[in-house]
Amino acid sequence: MLPPNKTKHILAIVLLILSGEIIFSLPFYLTRYFRPTFLESMSLTNTEMGDIFAVYGITAALAYLPGGVIADRFNPKLLMGTSLILTGLGGVALLCNPTITDLKMLYGFWGITTILLFWCPLIKLTRLWGGAQSQGIAFGLLDGGRGIVAAMCASIGVMILHVVNNKGFFIFG
Repeated sequence: MLPPNKTKHILAIVLLILSGEIIFSLPFYLTRYFRPTFLESMSLTNTEMGDIFAVYGITAALAYLPGGVIADRFNPKLLMGTSLILTGLGGVALLCNPTITDLKMLYGFWGITTILLFWCPLIKLTRLWGGAQSQGIAFGLLDGGRGIVAAMCASIGVMILHVVNNKGFFIFG
């Protein structure tokens, strides 16, 4: 068993990895893995979805610089927690049959919650986790861990969609 401070250190990077990947599930992965279903259910074309992502991209790009300043002035853990909650509330808005204008506003909102309030504090906490001697390890764990979490979440999502669509529990066959 690991000493308590070592266990806490490992738990911290695991939480950074999980939150660093899960926060992008609503704005990105939902449409990446379930694009045809998403477009059909929202009555959108690929062009309209591109316009919606453009709003996210512009908002996110504008949020990077002030996000770093905010991450240096406020508690990064508080910023990340707030961001996770606000991003999740945006998911509730997604359930309310939004119009294309609503979706553009939602994706702009997500640009703020995922980048301004989340990404910069995530990078700051990862840097602090690595300390002066382990920056490469810290960011390698974050990036590699995010990839593993993304693959697991996508696999689980596809299995759930398969079960729901086929009304059964047999994944293969």
